[in-house]
Amino acid sequence: MRVTFECAPWVGDDVSTHLEDIPGILQGSWLEAAEEFFAARLVKESMGRKAPKGLQPYLNRVLEKRFEAAGWSCEGGRYWAGSRWVRITFRHQMSIGSDIVDSLSFACRSSADAVAILAADERFLRTISPNDAGVLTSFEKLRLQVRELAGCLDIPLVIGRLEPASPLPDPVARVVMGKRERDVYVPKS
Repeated sequence: MRVTFECAPWVGDDVSTHLEDIPGILQGSWLEAAEEFFAARLVKESMGRKAPKGLQPYLNRVLEKRFEAAGWSCEGGRYWAGSRWVRITFRHQMSIGSDIVDSLSFACRSSADAVAILAADERFLRTISPNDAGVLTSFEKLRLQVRELAGCLDIPLVIGRLEPASPLPDPVARVVMGKRERDVYVPKS
């Protein structure tokens, strides 16, 4: 994945320089997660079982593995190293407030150089989770919430737009970019 950083409106200096290793950690993560998703779908479909629909769990696993390899501590989509904290969210939009409070808490307790919340843009979310994209935290929704907090917070907050960066091999792209319909529940009569 590729990340584009944007400092919160109240942040005077560009504190994203404290997060300069993040793009390297994210590089290739989209391809790795998409290939894992593709393989899991093939296995489930070959067994006649329900195939996974969204890529969030695969992205979360890949990101955790990559951050840990880079020396960061990880827990539930939150990553920290020294005086830096990052939240990568693929959660419901109602969680934006708790993500901001988590960043505030870390910043205040740790004299943070930078805290960041990263979210996929709306277009990318439709690929990651076609059934739930409309209710998930997008970069656009996050940006609106952060802009409304101008004058309310004074923490070194950075937000980031996540986008796919790696081209996918054709068979993987056909599945990942193809239609993944919502399961249909048929009640017993």
